[in-house]
Amino acid sequence: MADESRSYNCPGCGAKLPVPAAGGNARCEFCGTQVDFPALGSPVGPPTAVPSLGLPSMQRPAFQPPAFQPPGPFRPPRKSRAKLFLILPLVLCGAGALAYFIFYMSWSRVDGRVVSEGGPLGSFSAPIDECRSGAAFVPQFFGVDLKAESPVAHVQVQDSGDKATVVVGGPQGEEPHLDLTKAECSKFDVFVEWGNAEVNDVSTVEGRVHIDCAPAGGGRVRVDAEFKACH
Repeated sequence: MADESRSYNCPGCGAKLPVPAAGGNARCEFCGTQVDFPALGSPVGPPTAVPSLGLPSMQRPAFQPPAFQPPGPFRPPRKSRAKLFLILPLVLCGAGALAYFIFYMSWSRVDGRVVSEGGPLGSFSAPIDECRSGAAFVPQFFGVDLKAESPVAHVQVQDSGDKATVVVGGPQGEEPHLDLTKAECSKFDVFVEWGNAEVNDVSTVEGRVHIDCAPAGGGRVRVDAEFKACH
């Protein structure tokens, strides 16, 4: 029977424990700690906790409210200007490269010369400075038309390879003109192919013509030209 007149605090959880009159061991009903109580009439002293037998302690830590921290001033995220300065030049360079590529693919380029020594065309030497695709003519043909402005001369390549015909007209215009084939030439390197672009609905052509010919009417005609993106 417990003595209600005296009580002790449990050393495990701090709960009030009634002390049995006979003293001895008892278990705290709140946390399970075994307590050694003194017998009634013995010197009063605090109860002693009996070593645990491996049972888990039921004591809960005291609640500690978090310390209140007043919020600081709101600061919006800072935008990185360094990234903008790095990305902008890359975008501009990419756009410039694309524009140059488009311009390069659609820009007619020709380099060469036509030379006539005597014969029906007379004698002249002229740099070739203009080219047009055969697809730009009516009727159309597969080939290229080359023009020298000073003096005026035309070199028109019809078809490609050994079966090609190279028509050469002199300073007086289209007449007289010579239709040169491989049979009349000691050198006949003619190559024409379609380009990779269309300009104003005209398919571009590119290639080369290197011929050295002795036509039946006498004289000698030489043409050396490289052309690209002609439209």
